[in-house]
Amino acid sequence: EFAHGLTNSVSCAEWAPGFTEADVLKAGRRAFPGWPDSVLAQPPQLPFQYDVCRVWNVPDRTAIQRVATYSNVPTLIVSGTFDSKTGASWGPYTGRTLPRSTAVRIPGVGHFVVPQSPCAQSVLDSFLTRPTAPDTGCVAGLEPKPFTITPEPETS
Repeated sequence: EFAHGLTNSVSCAEWAPGFTEADVLKAGRRAFPGWPDSVLAQPPQLPFQYDVCRVWNVPDRTAIQRVATYSNVPTLIVSGTFDSKTGASWGPYTGRTLPRSTAVRIPGVGHFVVPQSPCAQSVLDSFLTRPTAPDTGCVAGLEPKPFTITPEPETS
């Protein structure tokens, strides 16, 4: 389920070199004034990433990573609205240079959208069948499940 090597290779090559630790702290202070610096200094979802990257020691790829891809290849961009790593707003943003793309936001789902959502699975299946016109009809009726902090009772 976890690909720490892949995650660290991407984060340390493409993300961390583009922002200094001071940049992260400054952004944290702006977003959450009054929070302790010890919390604000850690990139969201990537705690201690700079320490990890010093050890991981992969080449800086920020220059090439930040070049937009332009393509006419049909592309499906699926985002979960509860994704805390790659927010749902990145889907349409990514599609701006992909004129034959379809961006779909699946409500109430986190980072691993297709395995968690039958609707996303259906959209992907239809994209593979009709790349230029996937059926996204199931998305319109989706809503996040009610938030709860108590576990649901087990059924026998």
